[in-house]
Amino acid sequence: MRKRLRHRVSVFLAPFVAFLLRLFHKSIRWDKRVDYELYRGKIIALLHGNAMGVCMLGIDRGIYALVSRFRDGDIAEKFLLHLGYKVVRGSSEEGRPQKGGSVGLLKLIKLIKQGETVAITVDGPKGPCGKVKSGVILLAQKTGVPIVPVYVDFDWAVRLRTWDRLLIPLPFSKARVRVGNPFWVLPEEDIEVKREELEEVLASLSSGKVAERALELPQS
Repeated sequence: MRKRLRHRVSVFLAPFVAFLLRLFHKSIRWDKRVDYELYRGKIIALLHGNAMGVCMLGIDRGIYALVSRFRDGDIAEKFLLHLGYKVVRGSSEEGRPQKGGSVGLLKLIKLIKQGETVAITVDGPKGPCGKVKSGVILLAQKTGVPIVPVYVDFDWAVRLRTWDRLLIPLPFSKARVRVGNPFWVLPEEDIEVKREELEEVLASLSSGKVAERALELPQS
């Protein structure tokens, strides 16, 4: 009963939190903005712990975000819709219809083939932190479009002690956007090998080891 009440309150408050984030992101001093038109029809890959930073970049862009079909997804859906995102409920993990996996993957494939942009937290919804799931690799392989890894770092932020080590920027922070080179997955390539490679790319972006090269935006 208590969990159900907490859930209902969280869903009710989600639009208010989204409104606060809209106000909050105006105070951020962006070192470099991302032109999402360059990435139309592609797959944006981000880490769950960096979701708030990347989310601020995509406000009112009409990007499709993949959200869990379970209870926690209700809150995320309400929150994202009030930030100008579109939402797909399910999972990108193929072959798991009991969890909405196949359905979620098919919806994403259809959207990408229609030229839509899709954003996926690749280590979500429950981790482990930084561990890329194979669904995003399958999606890129089946659609023939590249994955664009994105990470946003802040000079003034708080990192929570949650499983994803969620990074929460503080007001008037300076933000540095790191965008990796397009990550292609060819039909003949091994899913596990490419999954590990993407994991390494995102780890490098988050540590800033390839920041200078990553800031060169790939062309569409």
